[in-house]
Amino acid sequence: MLPKTYDPNEIEPKWQKFWLEEKIYKYELDEKRPAYSIDTPPPFTSGTLHLGHVLSHTWIDIVARYKRMGGYNVLFPQGFDNHGLPTELKVEKEFGISKDQPEEFLKKCIEWTWQAIEAMRNQFIRIGYSADWDLEYHTMDDDYKALVQKSLLEFYKKGLLYQDKHPVYWCPRCRTSLAKAEVGYVEEDGYLYYIKLPIAGENDYIPIATTRPELMPACVAVFVHPEDERYKDKVGKKVKLPIFEREVPILADEDVDPNFGTGAVYNCTYGDEQDVVWQKRYNLPVIIAIDENGRMNENAGKYKGLTAEEAREAIAKDLEEMGLLYKKEKVHHRVLRHTERSSCMAPIELLPKKQWFIKVKDFTDEIVKVAEQIKWYPEDMFLRLKDWAESMDWDWVISRQRVFGTPIPFWVCKDCGEIIPAREEDLPVDPRFNKPPVEKCPKCGSTNLEGVKDVLDCWVDSSITPLVISKWQRDEKWFKHNFPTSLRPQGTDIIRTWAFYTIFRTYMLTGQKPWHDILINGMVAGPDGRKMSKSYGNVVSPEEVIPKYGADALRLWTALAPPGEDHPFKWEIVDYNYRFLQKLWNIFRFAERHIKGFDYEKYKDLELEPLDRWILSRLHRLIKFATEELEKYRFNLLTRELMTFVWHEVADDYIEMIKHCLYGEDEESKLKAKAALYELLYNITLLLAPFAPHITEELYQEMFRDKVGAKSVHLLSWPAYREDRIDEEAEKLGKFASEIIGAMRRYKNSHGLALNAKLKHVAIYATDSYKMLKALEKDISGTMNIEKLEIIKGEPELEERIIEIKPNFKTVGPKYGKLVPKITAYLKENAEEVSRALKEQGKIEFEVDGQKVELNKEDIVIRKAVFSEGEEVETAVVGDAVILFF
Repeated sequence: MLPKTYDPNEIEPKWQKFWLEEKIYKYELDEKRPAYSIDTPPPFTSGTLHLGHVLSHTWIDIVARYKRMGGYNVLFPQGFDNHGLPTELKVEKEFGISKDQPEEFLKKCIEWTWQAIEAMRNQFIRIGYSADWDLEYHTMDDDYKALVQKSLLEFYKKGLLYQDKHPVYWCPRCRTSLAKAEVGYVEEDGYLYYIKLPIAGENDYIPIATTRPELMPACVAVFVHPEDERYKDKVGKKVKLPIFEREVPILADEDVDPNFGTGAVYNCTYGDEQDVVWQKRYNLPVIIAIDENGRMNENAGKYKGLTAEEAREAIAKDLEEMGLLYKKEKVHHRVLRHTERSSCMAPIELLPKKQWFIKVKDFTDEIVKVAEQIKWYPEDMFLRLKDWAESMDWDWVISRQRVFGTPIPFWVCKDCGEIIPAREEDLPVDPRFNKPPVEKCPKCGSTNLEGVKDVLDCWVDSSITPLVISKWQRDEKWFKHNFPTSLRPQGTDIIRTWAFYTIFRTYMLTGQKPWHDILINGMVAGPDGRKMSKSYGNVVSPEEVIPKYGADALRLWTALAPPGEDHPFKWEIVDYNYRFLQKLWNIFRFAERHIKGFDYEKYKDLELEPLDRWILSRLHRLIKFATEELEKYRFNLLTRELMTFVWHEVADDYIEMIKHCLYGEDEESKLKAKAALYELLYNITLLLAPFAPHITEELYQEMFRDKVGAKSVHLLSWPAYREDRIDEEAEKLGKFASEIIGAMRRYKNSHGLALNAKLKHVAIYATDSYKMLKALEKDISGTMNIEKLEIIKGEPELEERIIEIKPNFKTVGPKYGKLVPKITAYLKENAEEVSRALKEQGKIEFEVDGQKVELNKEDIVIRKAVFSEGEEVETAVVGDAVILFF
């Protein structure tokens, strides 16, 4: 027997353990079944899942469970993205090991990462994630690194990989280059400095506005918009930089915003990404004024050794003394800082360093064409990738000056610069520690060969996940069955990185698209609607939610998220979901005594009663809708519809309306109700299984397993839509019955009566709905416990009478004092006339003891009642039906 209360903390861990021990989600290659492979996002091994992970991975799990039920051979692995700066920072800070001890440092990074993986795997299991954990992969595994390095060797052979000097995001505090995903803009207060830059050889100047005067020693040009009339005559001239006495050209470019500041900007190498674009576009010189420690270097002259902030103040002060700083304006602006996966928050500098590149800019048109072959859900997310591809200004910088990462599999001749690739049979290699594959340079014969010390950007690792899970170049049968993969699920925030680079690399290596479908989820916002942030104090962790409400209630919150849109976390929604699950539990507790062990196969073809046909018709419409929505990866409308159906149509209406059958003496009606209830609840269990896997497993095991036989509800087939169950007439009857019974419930409630309290006499008059009422007579009477129910064709003869009329003493008393008793008598004697006057004119005037009395509607209390054949009754109207309560 199901216990009285639904307790997720008892139920959920029990079934998680069962699924793992019984290997319910074990994948086996079966070429006879249709393949469905999921290229799951490998989260960075931070050691904990946040609500964004819960949302995106629950969506993935819903799809996996649905597709399994649909008969697909679902390949559902889960990986972990291990390499990254946050792990290095943690090892340095918590374990006190320096990067200068690379082997010991790497060992500790790996050790800590395994601990993080175990913690996160357990959290995945706790949310009911149905991955096959035997297929778990890690980007730090030797076989994974070998495949990454093999892909780089392929790119090198194709002439797509090269070395060049290029600006990188550099954190002076952490002393490392960063991926674009690791930096972000932070809003903060600062100053906009307005500076006059003298025109060389003229008594004139061009005004610029900048937030970074400390970059003046690195200025290489001044830019204006070509259509800006203010500066057209200055284009082609030169500026003589104050303090540094260098001349730089004034150029015109459409990227300039003429509405910002003065409309003229100076180009410093490198203040921001736009500076990099202009430097490359116009082949401008490169002058670096800030070093790796964030201090001014020798190019800054007398400011050498100052921090960037100190130099900003010093240069601004000197310019002011020269009469060239003419305004300093306080602004709230965006500053690029080390934000992601780190608490560093240091300002970022762009520093040129020799880097490794993959050619991508020349292939953006092809990437867009491949992306068009993929079905995007939602469709408009494709435009984000297209816009990103079309805005690319330089190739992909794949090298990072870090330690814990996949090594770049090359050695370089220090004498002639020749690149020497690793041998494929030696992979994975680490040129930092391993000897080169040759004794001397094949080009110049030098033995001065040096292994590449840089490691790869983590997106290089993760952008081959579809090849990893489909066993590219390792298992031809497996690869043929599972590639291209069926689905890439991911967030909006990494379309330009993970999606873009995976499409590019997979296409270049295989000539095919990586996936058939891509499903994009939005980000999770805090309860206040803002981005979750510690600084806002609005961060909610899964560990706060699950112990209180359980994983299924949280999963339903994720399923209510609209496709591609941000979704705020709301405690009240999770609470509602929890109460919904309790309502579901109560339905099954009620039904258990009636249908557990019921031989449905024996009675499934019985001719059902109207209300049974109604609920099953509604059920099969829902099955059809659910199937259509899940095929489009849309969960929110379906989840809402499913919850509404279960809570209101099933629990509030149908269950209440068949109780009299289940407890009554009519054995045939009882059997019909049981057959319908069994079919209804069995299919509801299946419909809810992908969304709330724990409670549905418990309900299936308790109610249906003995008859059905499958080891788990998650091994059953998705419910089949039956056209023969659709019955529009029954649906009209059911809706009408719900409305009639709803009106009677409201009557009982308004009179303080229990819902099962007896009603002595009820008459329902109707014309058009008379036949429906006669068909429902037994159900209405039985549901509402009516001793005498009359269904009468026609309209009732009703008389409305005033049964009480009196002054409103609160308003009339203070105004008329001692006249109130006589006013009361007058109103009683002239009740009909008073009522008519109020209706027509909104007031009434009369005299009492020679004094004029004027009363408005609010001055008179009128109580009316309806009478039928002289007996006072209460009425309710539903459509053309009039209900009389005697």
